Amino acid sequence: MDLKYESVRMTTALHRIDKFSVPAPAMDEFLAQLRHTHEILGRQPGIVRNDVITLVDGDSVYNVVTAVTWESRDALRDAGSAVAADVAATGFDRVAFLTRLGVTADFGTYA
Repeated sequence: MDLKYESVRMTTALHRIDKFSVPAPAMDEFLAQLRHTHEILGRQPGIVRNDVITLVDGDSVYNVVTAVTWESRDALRDAGSAVAADVAATGFDRVAFLTRLGVTADFGTYA
């Protein structure tokens, strides 16, 4: 296969990519909470893209992936502050939530 590299571009944007292995019985509750968080993220300045993706085919360990692209490190940091404010207001405990549902996760920020 001959690859064309003209279409590959390097960017200064940051990409937060989180992967989740969600048991089937927990999927609806998990996605509802994820939707809430991503609605907050979607209202933040500097967001470029906000995707929640579910596995439809393949043998991946992860069946839910989120990919959020930010214009800058400042935008990513400020969005994290907005989510933290919501967590403080609601008392949401991410670790307890994931543990209760039996969800395993891998979190990362990429450039």
